[in-house]
Amino acid sequence: MAKRTNGSEKNRKEPLAGVARRLWAFSGNECAWGDPHCSTRLVTEEGAWVGKIAHIIGAEPGSARHEAWDGTDVDQLRDFDNLMLLCGVHHDLIDSSVTRHDYTVEYLRAVKQKHEAKYRYTVDDIEAEFRDTVNGSLVRPATTMRRFFAWEDANQDPSDEQDFLQLVNRFAGRVGGLTRMARQVLALVVHEETTDFELVLRRFSADRTTLLSVVRELQKAEMVYLHAEEYDEDRGQLSLLSGALEGVPEMWDELRGFCRDEKVDLKEILVDLDFSRLD
Repeated sequence: MAKRTNGSEKNRKEPLAGVARRLWAFSGNECAWGDPHCSTRLVTEEGAWVGKIAHIIGAEPGSARHEAWDGTDVDQLRDFDNLMLLCGVHHDLIDSSVTRHDYTVEYLRAVKQKHEAKYRYTVDDIEAEFRDTVNGSLVRPATTMRRFFAWEDANQDPSDEQDFLQLVNRFAGRVGGLTRMARQVLALVVHEETTDFELVLRRFSADRTTLLSVVRELQKAEMVYLHAEEYDEDRGQLSLLSGALEGVPEMWDELRGFCRDEKVDLKEILVDLDFSRLD
């Protein structure tokens, strides 16, 4: 499409189909600005969207960096490579007539690439986290745990079973308070009982800073511990903690065994929060 020469049709349009979702998927729910790092969340804890889609090359004549457009395909201006997610402050900074000249196309492309590279562990995972953020992490609680108790074959009194059911649902609530990536790491550690930090780093294609933040989240929740002491023979290993289980550490083993024997995907329980799989 040729460059617009009159006011009959605007170059600035909605992003191409799927582009907004893809931008979100590689945002990590943070403003892309990185010098210095901006930790502004694009979706607030209350579920409000405060992020802005910014053009690297401006769509309209006279807009920021529009002169860098070759004038051939207007759809390039609203495609993924020309757009980035910023907070309101940094969006205005790069577009302001006063400061726009400080931010070249090359600079903004580098900012976009560096930020998005940290969050490419899978589009599906990040999109699911978007749903968690906006809708809340909805836990589907267990109601009877009949399937679990039949597997366990412990012949507990009904009152004991009820106590255990309540414990499991309290635990489910704590898991539901974790970020999705933390739940994914938890599921991996439960599945393997203990695992190497470097292995998890490779599996998630995450950067070290992000994964350490997730581990701190799990440690605070008393679910997973990173052996980091210099003289710890398990240094670098991630191990399970029982604090979130209210002193019933064997539940980790029972969850692992139940899922293995009953052919239930552990991630459905710990990541997707469907504790009704125990019923």
